Amino acid sequence: MPSTFSLSMAKWVLDLASKIIKADVRLHNASAIQDNTAIIFTVNHFTRLETLLLPYVIYKHTGREVMSLAAAELFTGRIGKFMESTGSISTKAPDRDKIIVRSLLNGLHPWIIFPEGAMIKDKKVVDHKGLFQVYNNGQRRPPHKGAAVLALRAEFYRHKIQCILERPDKEELPKALEMFGLTSAEEIVGKRTVIVPVNITYFPMRAHENILLRMGTRFAQDLSKRALEELSVEGTILSEDTDIDVTLGDPIDVADYLNAPEYAEIMACGLHDMHDLEMDPASLFNDAARKLMLRYMKDIYQHTTVNYDHLFAGMLRYYPARTFTEHAFRDRVFLCAKELKRLEYRVHTVLQNTFRDMVYEEDARKLDNFLKLCIQEGVLRRNGNEFTKIPHPRSGDEAFQTKRARELTEVIANEIEPLSELNVLIKRTARTPHLLAAKWVRDFFLEEDIRCFEEEYAKFYDPKSSKGPDVGRPFLLRPMRMRGGVVLAHGYMAAPLEVRALAEYLYQHGYAVYGVRLKGHGTSPEDLAQVSWKDWYESFNRGYAVIKTLTENIFLGGFSTGGCLALIAAAQKGMHVSGVFSICAPLKLQNYSVRLAPSLVTLNSLLKRIGRSREGWDYVENDPENKHINYTRNPLTGVSELIHIMDVMDERLPEVNIPALVVQGSKDPTVNPVSAQLIFEKIASSHKELTILERNRHGIINGAGREEVFERVSQFLRRVSKRSVQSAEVIPAAAG
Repeated sequence: MPSTFSLSMAKWVLDLASKIIKADVRLHNASAIQDNTAIIFTVNHFTRLETLLLPYVIYKHTGREVMSLAAAELFTGRIGKFMESTGSISTKAPDRDKIIVRSLLNGLHPWIIFPEGAMIKDKKVVDHKGLFQVYNNGQRRPPHKGAAVLALRAEFYRHKIQCILERPDKEELPKALEMFGLTSAEEIVGKRTVIVPVNITYFPMRAHENILLRMGTRFAQDLSKRALEELSVEGTILSEDTDIDVTLGDPIDVADYLNAPEYAEIMACGLHDMHDLEMDPASLFNDAARKLMLRYMKDIYQHTTVNYDHLFAGMLRYYPARTFTEHAFRDRVFLCAKELKRLEYRVHTVLQNTFRDMVYEEDARKLDNFLKLCIQEGVLRRNGNEFTKIPHPRSGDEAFQTKRARELTEVIANEIEPLSELNVLIKRTARTPHLLAAKWVRDFFLEEDIRCFEEEYAKFYDPKSSKGPDVGRPFLLRPMRMRGGVVLAHGYMAAPLEVRALAEYLYQHGYAVYGVRLKGHGTSPEDLAQVSWKDWYESFNRGYAVIKTLTENIFLGGFSTGGCLALIAAAQKGMHVSGVFSICAPLKLQNYSVRLAPSLVTLNSLLKRIGRSREGWDYVENDPENKHINYTRNPLTGVSELIHIMDVMDERLPEVNIPALVVQGSKDPTVNPVSAQLIFEKIASSHKELTILERNRHGIINGAGREEVFERVSQFLRRVSKRSVQSAEVIPAAAG
């Protein structure tokens, strides 16, 4: 057994290592470790890292010193001494079983055992029938029952000793205690033996250049292929920004497997020859061990933390079409991610919080990273926005040792094979016809948008300030034959009706149009006072999700604040969209005092804390051009968010690299007309157009002269669709 000093030294080394590695290591369900239990942790095994990392993680979170079984080849030289100091013993140690059973009986040290028996580099643990089979020494075999046998032995002897202790005649007790070097029966009573299944999931898993690989090749230039593979994968896990999710399953009470009626014979009081029971394959004891092994193996993999790569790799494996677009692939990943909650798997926080980005087509780094891996491994070939699956025969078992470095896409897909419900979901979604998958996505966002409006309208309805529901309800116009699709957003304090006339015009010219309702609008000023510009942007993205299911020729547009949102989205989505137009988007306002709004909001917040708030300070009166649409009271919090969105747009304009049209009225009383010129100059696109119209009002998309604005937008959409203009140009101002 390791000394206290050596265990302390090991913790110091591991603590130092934890500061060096960049990985974010997270332990879930630590409450599974209970004080009155003797524990065997059964853990999936993918890297050598687990042998050192897991004892440290458990100690850090629970204070329990953990011991582990490790491969015999590691116990040589300095590495062997270090392994022993961490509480590890060799799988070939002569007293291995006796040491483990003794520590389980007295409950001093939990144990870590890898039931797969070796690193499973291909992460393939089930066969085509769903039975657990792992690769080892050139063949596939079931996982070891060793952990189950040891746990059953410990619980069996605990039961026997407690039984003897309760009898008047205790003559067998010294013999029983002597078998495992126990000093008294009291030190084992009141405890129970449990197996805690543990799953370790890495995200992302990659194999590439890293500091450990560079050091290894520098000091040992004749490294074997196997050593190079291990350094490239495991060094990357250590040195890159990897998330390591360590999930503990609920404890499996070992006594439950021995207290069943069929085991009454071997559980009778008195010592029996356990050796004979374990060596007899047909014995009841081995039958219990097999059942227990199947239980913890299932639990280990049921606690896999499902991440983006799992959905990407699974979708690619089951995708029936040889060629597909990124749009179609994203739709299917979204549909799978949306259903994960129903399946009750553990889901990686990034996937759980950002899966809508798949259809919003933003923050594409994770998907891009995976697609690059596929191209690198020869699984995919890219042609613009299309991908072609390349027939790629699976390598034989002889390539097992290099699979993590050369066939990582397959390894990732293998990892979720034990999650049968997830595989059924991915397979069904992958094989769904494109038009049907697109319809499911579209219906989801349409229903969500309408539901959000109706719920907010009912909650915030005010007979004095709310308009009719038709003013605020979002809408979709869909022509029979489409040239493209437009996501169209209204301005601040307005509603979808504000852009309805423009939408109808574009619809008549062959464009599908989604009239977005920005959150907090079309209901009441009290609703608007509670939302942020990010809520408005989320509303715009829901509209984008709808339009992208109808066409790949997508345009973003908006009036006033809606124009700000369109330009921000253009910077975010890049080449996923064909073009963007903004009408009277504010970068500077005529009323400079609105810049004081954030300070007034802060002051109001302070006054509310000390009980001196005045409601009149929360809103200012508004005299809009379109009183049948706009609010007549303007919340200061909303003005503060308007300032914020202008600043965000200003920062993002240099990232707009798609064709852009900027339209502005020359004498706009609300938006300083210089905004248009500034926006135009900051946009980075080589194809950008600026139109200044002689107008003396802000709402130029309604009322007299609106047709000229509509035609200007329509011309831009047609021109961009034909890609006839390749360089930046300024369109002269039209007569008012």
